[in-house]
Amino acid sequence: MGRNTHKSGGFTLVELMVVLAVLAVLIGVAVPSFQNITNRNRLTAVTNEMVAALQLTRVEAIRRNARVVFCPTTDGAACGGTNWLRSIVVAPGGEVVREINFQGAGLVVSPSSSVDTGDQISFGASGFARAGTTAANRAGGLRVCSTLVNPDENARDVMVNVSRISVTTVASAACAVAPGNQ
Repeated sequence: MGRNTHKSGGFTLVELMVVLAVLAVLIGVAVPSFQNITNRNRLTAVTNEMVAALQLTRVEAIRRNARVVFCPTTDGAACGGTNWLRSIVVAPGGEVVREINFQGAGLVVSPSSSVDTGDQISFGASGFARAGTTAANRAGGLRVCSTLVNPDENARDVMVNVSRISVTTVASAACAVAPGNQ
């Protein structure tokens, strides 16, 4: 009488350990790359939000036929402080049009020297910008920087020049350095 020599299908313990080891190596390589992509995307998203806030300020100034201000805030009700990660758009009479909280680990926002005088960017009824509180300053900007991104591409300069808003990618070894102040 013959014995049934049918083998059951499955994995041996050695085969399972090899597959787990290969999987662990792949995950170890992929996770840091994924974090880098996530941090770069967060930097880009906050930069885009900053541009949108400045565009809103300009549009509101034209729509209201009056000067509208974009500035940092400490309480969400009035301009004040120097932390641009929490900012507001303020219409004449102190009406807060919008409060914006720029979220993200490792983010730093620094104003250029022209914006630093008064910590604000405003647009008049004509749509022309004023950086800071000096009427003659038609150009200035904010640097959005991430300490978690490679220094070759960790900063974006959001610049306002007369009525144009532009973004430039820059390398910034130190995130505290403001645009135009290098």
